[in-house]
Amino acid sequence: MKPFTIGDITVSSIIEREGPIRPPSVMFPTSDTATAMRHLQGMAANVWSPTSGILYNTYQTFVLRRRGQVILIDTCVGENKARPPHFNYSKQPWLDGFAAQQLSFDAVDVVINTHLHVDHCGWNTRLVNGRWLPTFPKAQYYIGRREYEFWGEQTKRGWELPGRIWTDSAVPVVESGRARLVDMDAELEEGVRLLPAPGHTPGHFCVSVVSRGERAVFIGDLMHHPIQCLEPQWSSCFCVDQAMASETRRRFFEEYADTPTIIVPEHFPYPTAGRIVRQGSAFRWKFLDE
Repeated sequence: MKPFTIGDITVSSIIEREGPIRPPSVMFPTSDTATAMRHLQGMAANVWSPTSGILYNTYQTFVLRRRGQVILIDTCVGENKARPPHFNYSKQPWLDGFAAQQLSFDAVDVVINTHLHVDHCGWNTRLVNGRWLPTFPKAQYYIGRREYEFWGEQTKRGWELPGRIWTDSAVPVVESGRARLVDMDAELEEGVRLLPAPGHTPGHFCVSVVSRGERAVFIGDLMHHPIQCLEPQWSSCFCVDQAMASETRRRFFEEYADTPTIIVPEHFPYPTAGRIVRQGSAFRWKFLDE
């Protein structure tokens, strides 16, 4: 992501993986291929491949710094975890990016998980002598109570992959005493508030950050690709409740379109951050440097 500032807060990111991911027909099950291709042909080549039609995607952790405090929003996939083969890429880029920002695990003060999908909570923990321990031993972790309880229930019902994620990336942090389970609209820190955004998962939330009259909203997986501004009803194949996700997204667009608020989606490729603008009866994505 291209770094930017909100008041006295600097925002950057640590990239774990970026590149082509899926065609629109797979990423958005209710999409229409002809409509998708028409939209994509009007978009820049940093968000899709004109040769294959595949969408580009980034896994990244956002780093916020203010007055000596370090806040991380979402922690990617992590390493040494039993995941499907397509997640078994090298995690060294994340470690290199973390070091390049002159960070240490002990220097992180706050970790926020917008939800508990595989690519948003993986670096919460590390494998140390056969045990999963908090990666950031001095940090206060914030995890949504609704999210934590939902995936705990799914684990009990035998939903295997989410169970692994919950067990190795969420439970150890809670049991260590480093985590606070919070409501979806909680105020976490000065100028840092959660905004409920259910649908992608039941406890999914966005993170609103305000400093000196400026505002950014880190939206997790409210959107996966700029094409959803044009087609808000297209929810991803990963959304637990696709209809609710679509409703939440459209409501968000209506509230933030044509405002100065910077929108920061987890999966948008470089330069990542931007704004939502109205385009007739729909919307359009505009990167900050456009």
